[in-house]
Amino acid sequence: MPRSNTVTILFDNRSIIFRPSISDSSVLDDAKNAALITVRGRTSTPIPSAKDEQLALSRAVSARNYLIARGVSPLKIHVNYASGSDFVADNSTPEGKRQNQRVEIELVYVTPTSNPYGTP
Repeated sequence: MPRSNTVTILFDNRSIIFRPSISDSSVLDDAKNAALITVRGRTSTPIPSAKDEQLALSRAVSARNYLIARGVSPLKIHVNYASGSDFVADNSTPEGKRQNQRVEIELVYVTPTSNPYGTP
């Protein structure tokens, strides 16, 4: 049965520097054991532009590079990005805007099961 864990990393305004907290880093240290990883880059822009889409993509790529540098196979990582959507907080406040400037990293783990047909 698959299980998943999602880590959310916030970014400063217009920043693409990936800075996980110590607790998030410890979760991400186990990412190489995940079967699939989805990295979603997001911005806080209400009206998307090409520049904002590039920012969202750059944030996701920054997270992807962090994972690869720690031994995660790039073949396991799927990158997704969007600007001006998927707000998780009120974008009219500074704190809400900061929460919307994020990368979400979903780690999916699959527990091996026994082969009903015998050994491979």
